[in-house]
Amino acid sequence: MTRMVEETGKWEPTGLERFSHLEDKIYRFVEAFKAVRRENASLREEIQRHKSEIEAHRQAEDSRQENITQLQREREELRERVEKALALLAALEER
Repeated sequence: MTRMVEETGKWEPTGLERFSHLEDKIYRFVEAFKAVRRENASLREEIQRHKSEIEAHRQAEDSRQENITQLQREREELRERVEKALALLAALEER
């Protein structure tokens, strides 16, 4: 379907062949574009999943931090109570 240009000795495609070649390029471009869109959608889902995981980890960390703070308060209260009890015992021994 290609013709040979007699002066140059090169093959030159006909109009229909050029159109077919362009059509193939467009088809490959569309398929590549669809693949990129699918990958983009997949990456967006993955990003959303990671954001959800990060938020869950943040909430868990906040909860742990609150627990630590509460335990530190309780420890301080207990220490004060033990010191008072020891002071009372020391006062009883002095009498």
